[in-house]
Amino acid sequence: MKRLFALVGIIGLLTASCEKISTEVNDPQPDTPAPKLSVDIEGIITMGAEGGDVEINYTIIDPVEGLTLEATSTNDWIGDITVGDSVTLFVDVNHSTQNRVGMVTLSYGMESITVGIQQEGATSGGEALFEVTSERKIAINSKGGEGTILYTLKGDDATLLPEITSNKEWLTINNITSTEATFSVERNRATEKRNAKITISYMGSELTIFVDQDAASNEVTLMVDKSVVKGGEAITFTVIYEEEDVTADATIHANYTNEEVSNPYTTPDSGELSFYAKYNGLKSKICSVTVIPAYAPEFPEDSNPESFDFNQRMLIVDHTGLGCAYCPGVKQAIHDTQEKAEYKDKFNVVYAYTFSSNEVCYSSAARTLWNYYVGVCSTGDKLTGYPSFTTNYCFNYTGKYQLEQRIDDLWEENPAASIAYAAEIEGDKIIVSASLKSAVSQNYKISLWVLEDDIYAKQTNASAEWMNTHSSVMRDAPTGVSNSDISGIDFGYVEAGTTLSRVMEFDLFCANSWRKENFKLIAIISAPSEKYDGKYEVVTTSICEFGQSVGFDYK
Repeated sequence: MKRLFALVGIIGLLTASCEKISTEVNDPQPDTPAPKLSVDIEGIITMGAEGGDVEINYTIIDPVEGLTLEATSTNDWIGDITVGDSVTLFVDVNHSTQNRVGMVTLSYGMESITVGIQQEGATSGGEALFEVTSERKIAINSKGGEGTILYTLKGDDATLLPEITSNKEWLTINNITSTEATFSVERNRATEKRNAKITISYMGSELTIFVDQDAASNEVTLMVDKSVVKGGEAITFTVIYEEEDVTADATIHANYTNEEVSNPYTTPDSGELSFYAKYNGLKSKICSVTVIPAYAPEFPEDSNPESFDFNQRMLIVDHTGLGCAYCPGVKQAIHDTQEKAEYKDKFNVVYAYTFSSNEVCYSSAARTLWNYYVGVCSTGDKLTGYPSFTTNYCFNYTGKYQLEQRIDDLWEENPAASIAYAAEIEGDKIIVSASLKSAVSQNYKISLWVLEDDIYAKQTNASAEWMNTHSSVMRDAPTGVSNSDISGIDFGYVEAGTTLSRVMEFDLFCANSWRKENFKLIAIISAPSEKYDGKYEVVTTSICEFGQSVGFDYK
C-alpha cells in the first residue's frame, strides 16, 4: 500500500494518492497477511525557520522477519535521519525568506509512506543580520562538559552582542563575545537521553541551537585486585562508572546475603565468594573470588588476562609393556614425532604399562584404564592388543604410522579452555590448586594422573639404549578411573570469558618400589562432545612437577 501525506492548499507541491498493490504474487504462503505500515502524522509537518528535530512515529502490522524499515529524503536540508522505535531527523535553518517544502519517505517492503515537511522562511527581511557558522545540532556525552557556538554578526552596531539563553537548568551560558559563546552542560545521571535549546537573539533575528546529551550508562563495573587469595588475606574493590573511579560513592555487597561488606574486605579461611556493587541506583555484574586454604599451593597469576588464545596439548596414551616385542615401534614413532617442530608442542604423552603385572612399570591404575574406556569418546570400551595408543580418549589405533594423522585429525587450533595449577605432595596427600579459564560456556571434568620419570628397565626389542629408561609412566589416578567412567571428576560449569578455581585434596597411593621424588602430575581437562553424543573428549592437558606450578598455556 503506497500513501502520501501532503499539505492541502500548496498547489503543485504535494498530492495525496492511494494505490492498491495486488497480493496475487507468487507467494509461498498465500494465507500470510501482508505487512501494513502507518504513521501518526495527519497532513504535513510544519516548522519555523529555525528548524530543529523531528520525530515520526510509525506502526508496522504483521511485520516480516528480517525486513527492516528504511527512511530517506532527497532534500539536502533534511538530514541526520535515524530509524529506531521511531524515525528521527533534523531540519536545518531556513535563511531564505521563502517557505520551502520537502519530503521524507518511509519504506517497508512493498509498503511506503511519504511525509511532507513545510518550513517557514526567515522573517527578518533582506539579508540575515547574523549567521551561525558552527553546527546547529550539538552532541554532548553523558559526562557533560563545555561547548562553543560560533557566529558572525552583520549588524551596524559593533558593540551590540547577541542575547543567548538556555531553556534547561542543566545547560548554562558562560561567556558571550562578538564571535562566539561558550556553555556548560552538567553530567546526565539519568539513563535516558535529554535535549535542550539555546536561543540566539540579535537585532530582531532569532535562531535556535539544539543540544542533545547522551544518557548515562546503565553499567557499573566491579573489579577486585585479586581473584584468588589465601584464607585471611584482604581484597580491595574498585568500582568504575563511565571510565571513572566511583568507589568512594559506591557500596559493595555480598551476593546471596546482599549484606554490605567493607572495602578492603578480609576473606574467610576458604570458599567461593561473590560480590556486587551498587552505584547511582545501578547494580554491577557479579565478581567472584576464590579463597583457598592457607596451606594450599598457589598457582601463578594470569600472564594475559584478556587473552583466550590457548595452545592445545592433546593426550596420547601409549598402552605398552616391557615384554612386548612390538611395542618399541610405537615408542619410536612417538619419540620421532616429539622431535618434529610442527608436532612437539601439540601433545603430552602418558605410558601405561600393562603387558605383565610382574613388570616394574606396571600399575593397577593403568590396567583399569586399559580395560575401560567408558564415558569418553573411544570407539570401544576395551583395548585388545599391544601396542595400542589413544588420542584425546578417542580412536584406538595400533599402527605407528597413524600417529601423526590422528594428531592432525583431532588437534584444535583454538581449544575451549586452559588450566593453571600448582601441585604438592604432603605426606600421603596430594594437594592441587587449579584455575580453569574458558572461552566457551560449558561443563568441564578434570582427571589427575600421577606419573613417574626415569625408571630403568630393559625393554624387549629395544632398538636404542634410551628405550630402557622409561618416563611419564602412569602410576596412580587420584581422581579415579573405573569400569563406569575414566573421565575424572566434575570441575564445574564455567561461563565464557571467566575462570573457575578449585582446591583439591586426594590420597596418594605409592608402592614401595616407586620413587616420589620422580613423580609429576598431568591434568586432563575434558568436556562433552556433540560429535560423540555427549561423551567426554579431551580439551587440553598440562604437566606440572610437584612443588611447582604452571600457568595458562597461551600461544
